[in-house]
Amino acid sequence: MNMYRMKNMAFVGIVALVAVAFWMLASLCIPAFKYKSSDKQLYTIRHQELRDNNTLYTDLFLQSIKDNNGYLVLGTSESDYMNGENYYDILNADTTLQCRFSVIAGAGRTACSYFPLIQSNKNIKDLKIIYFINPAYWCNKLARSNADYFFRYTSFANYCKANNPENKAVSEILKVNLRSTRLDDVMSDFFSYYIDRVRCKYYQDLAFSIDTVKFESTLSWIKPQREFLRSFPNEPPDSSTYNYDLNVDAAFDIYSYSLDAHPEATYRYDELCAMIQVCKENNVDVTFVVGPYNSIAFGKIYPAEVPELQSICESIINLLETENANYIDAVDISSTVGAFRDWQHHSSYGAYLIYQKIKDYVVEKENR
Repeated sequence: MNMYRMKNMAFVGIVALVAVAFWMLASLCIPAFKYKSSDKQLYTIRHQELRDNNTLYTDLFLQSIKDNNGYLVLGTSESDYMNGENYYDILNADTTLQCRFSVIAGAGRTACSYFPLIQSNKNIKDLKIIYFINPAYWCNKLARSNADYFFRYTSFANYCKANNPENKAVSEILKVNLRSTRLDDVMSDFFSYYIDRVRCKYYQDLAFSIDTVKFESTLSWIKPQREFLRSFPNEPPDSSTYNYDLNVDAAFDIYSYSLDAHPEATYRYDELCAMIQVCKENNVDVTFVVGPYNSIAFGKIYPAEVPELQSICESIINLLETENANYIDAVDISSTVGAFRDWQHHSSYGAYLIYQKIKDYVVEKENR
């Protein structure tokens, strides 16, 4: 009986291996799906397509921005969507501007998570980027590299494909983010990535060739300007929903967490230098926004941190000037009443103030 069971299991195993081999070989016969470029500009790209550098999506995304003389906004959690009221949405709604603004953002999504996108995509050349620098990333654990954040946004296989050992500054930053990774996590990520590349031939290349509309339904286009909100918060929030004493939303518990500045932390400065370098090497037209911090809240609760944070902002600007990088100084918003939701994230009104600074810069840039 045991021998019979073993033979039966062996037979099932052989059949499974043959089926998998046939499935993988058959995928080689499926031609890559090609999509005719549109005259519209894509708004953003899905997390998984960017993490795996799915070139069908990333190439189309970048090309649509360039074809429309648009900008790609990159940032961390301050540049998330905010119900259509963040600075890039206000820019897109401004009918006096001819260019449009696409976005990629997320918590902990600092410069290093964008290196693979910049290093490995053919349509990156001549792209115009606005990169938002949040001084909060020079505070607490945020001031150091974070492998969990890095691999949330970049597969290990994509990292290996994009990494250029000749660029020592970039390579070193990427290596720093790998130091705490476990081998089993790396192998699992590798395995998932390449299995998905095979599956992709079926659920992407084959499925979209049969039904192009299905592919278009996965895309996120910038809306026509008439569909944007007609009014944006261009004045401080109502006192019924806002704590004016601490310059935060009324619902925010100011003691729920705190930020301790680390102006001496070298990692973030090294990462920023690498970002400048990788953009220069790939002919990317990048402009940095040096963002604000909530100086009113810090002045009331942790006054000793104010000069430290100001020092960080000054060091960032000095670095940008030393590297001859283009930048927009938004640090003066730090002391503006009503501009913040909490310690580190601007409010809708703060987004409006940032929009004004970026608009002024873009108008001057486009009219040169």
